[in-house]
Amino acid sequence: MRVALITACGNRKEDSPKEAGKLYKSPRIRYLYKRAKELGVPFFILSGGYGLISGDEVIEPYDAVMTHEKCDYFKERIKLKLKKFDILLFYKGGARKEYLDCILKVANELGVEVIVFGFGNMGDIKKLDEILSSLMKV
Repeated sequence: MRVALITACGNRKEDSPKEAGKLYKSPRIRYLYKRAKELGVPFFILSGGYGLISGDEVIEPYDAVMTHEKCDYFKERIKLKLKKFDILLFYKGGARKEYLDCILKVANELGVEVIVFGFGNMGDIKKLDEILSSLMKV
């Protein structure tokens, strides 16, 4: 079972280019990036400025949010990055609806299952291990 962990980008960023998992000052993104590395799970950030980026990809700081139009613009590139996965784990956190809508649209076109978890202020973030454990038993 090929699983990818995805979350939305964050508003606050460092001032210079960094790996995406370290560029955002969000504790949510930093926790998921670190935990995904420890667990060996591919980690992606859905960015309003770049589309879908790997946590290890070095990017410049930017100021943009996801919209339905941007999702349509980035959609084919997002699909290329996600087509090899069977399940997408989307940690919603407090992300705007457009981020989840975008992932669901892409997943639907790919025929890939999406598991959505999490709510604002890092709610349910610790369920990541439990979810991954249950998926690996299947």
